[in-house]
Amino acid sequence: MKTPKINLSFYAYSDADFENKVAHILNSMTGNPAFPAPIPALADVQAALDKYREDLIAAATLDRVAIAKKNQSRAELELLTKQLGMYVMFIAREDVAILTSSGFTLSKQPEPRYITNPGNVTLSNGLSSGELVASVEAVPGAKSYVYQIVATEPTDTTMWESITVTRSKYTFNGLLPGKRYWVRVAAAGRDEQIAYSPVASQYVQ
Repeated sequence: MKTPKINLSFYAYSDADFENKVAHILNSMTGNPAFPAPIPALADVQAALDKYREDLIAAATLDRVAIAKKNQSRAELELLTKQLGMYVMFIAREDVAILTSSGFTLSKQPEPRYITNPGNVTLSNGLSSGELVASVEAVPGAKSYVYQIVATEPTDTTMWESITVTRSKYTFNGLLPGKRYWVRVAAAGRDEQIAYSPVASQYVQ
């Protein structure tokens, strides 16, 4: 699991939403025993928020100068808020409860993706004699596919011949016409994840 962090990017917030977010952070951190001496001081962030609110109201007239002032005050408030967020992460030391109590939003943690088996193998004869085409449904998260073939009915001790490719379809060639072959396919993912399909068989033409 990755280290829990707070999201210090505010570009996606509208002006009004950013104002509300900073106000929520200030309310959450004021009197919060987990943060005895915030850096920068909450009073400084509050002053920057008050200035931003004034400029936001003035910018509603769509005056270019007023809009420029609003953009500048937002940039200054964003900088202070990001510095405050760095302080929060330093104090919290990866404690999710403390991070959440600050009013900041936690960065989304990526969901682990688990490989599932690719299902039944579809086998068909190729265009040329001695070819056998094997295919499976593509598996989400699979980085490669391991195609395995054997010329005798497999058991628990069978030594499979393996070919690793990146596609969910593969053509075996050089096989003996008229002979039956058994095939299975494994989907391979991150962290050595691997999942095998059921075994299928086919006579080669």
